[in-house]
Amino acid sequence: MSTPLGECAPGGCPQTLCEKMKRELRCFSFLSDVELGAIAPYFSCRMVPARADVWRSGDVEDYMAFIVTGKVELKVDTEFPGKQVVVGVFSRGAVIGAGSVLSPHPRTLTARALEDCGLVLLARENFEMLLQAYPQTGIKLLKGVLLSEAHRLSRAYARLASVF
Repeated sequence: MSTPLGECAPGGCPQTLCEKMKRELRCFSFLSDVELGAIAPYFSCRMVPARADVWRSGDVEDYMAFIVTGKVELKVDTEFPGKQVVVGVFSRGAVIGAGSVLSPHPRTLTARALEDCGLVLLARENFEMLLQAYPQTGIKLLKGVLLSEAHRLSRAYARLASVF
C-alpha cells in the first residue's frame, strides 16, 4: 500500500497551490479565470514528502495529479521480482495518472516523490461531478490534459528514435 498523502494545512497550501495551478499549469491554459474559479472546489491539494510513494503499482486509487512543485518519478515493475525501471521523471506542469479517472483498473506504475511535492488532485468522482455540472469547462480541461499527454508522448518518441 502506498504512503498516505499529507493533507494541506487549513488556510495554507490549498490556496497557494490552487493559485499556482491556475497561473502556471499548461493544462489549465484553455480555461478562463471564471471557469477555473467554478471548478476549483472539485480539486484537492496534497503535499508529498521526498522519497514517499504517491501511489504504487497495483493500487486502485482513482485520481490524477497535477504537479505544482517538486519532481515525481514513475517506475514500472519488471519480470524480475523487486526490480523496477524508471520510465520518466516529471516536474512542474506535468499531469500523471490521468488514466485512473477514466478506468477503474489498478495502477500499472509506481509514482515516487523525488523531492517534496505539491500536487493538485482530481479524483474520478469529482471529475464526473465536474463534467455533469460544467460540461464545456470539463471538455476544455480534458483538452489541456490531452495536449499535455500528447506532448509527453511526442518527446518519448523522439528519445526512442535517437537510440536507433
